[in-house]
Amino acid sequence: MLISITLMEHVPDNKAAARSMFLALRPGGVMHHYIPSKWHPYSVALRIVGPVMQRWLIPYLRPAAVGVTGYPAFFDHCSPSDMTKLFRGQGFEQVDAKSFYRASDYFAFFLPAYLSVALFENLCAALNWRIFCSGFVISATKPTQ
Repeated sequence: MLISITLMEHVPDNKAAARSMFLALRPGGVMHHYIPSKWHPYSVALRIVGPVMQRWLIPYLRPAAVGVTGYPAFFDHCSPSDMTKLFRGQGFEQVDAKSFYRASDYFAFFLPAYLSVALFENLCAALNWRIFCSGFVISATKPTQ
């Protein structure tokens, strides 16, 4: 079994990573990953700001996150549909992605942004706009043969 939590967005080539995971698993092996989605407002903001400016801003905007965030994020294939296609293309079966819509706390430093993102997330959840989810859990199984 392979498990990762908020790792895949930091991998520059997730196609190669998926291939390595496929080769590492035994037949019938499963994997589960929690991945922040590339089109959530927080993820878009990360890419706009960049890792250098992000490391400078974190102590001011999210002091509790100093030392545990600020790493380069590539978001390669990091949407539920793209990652599903990627895993299926590498030979995985039973690929399932479950979307989540609660990451407005990243904007807690500025109440209008927090409220806007929370409303946006609720709208996206109600309309099942998975492309804008805050993150998703994707699970996949390597075929038994």
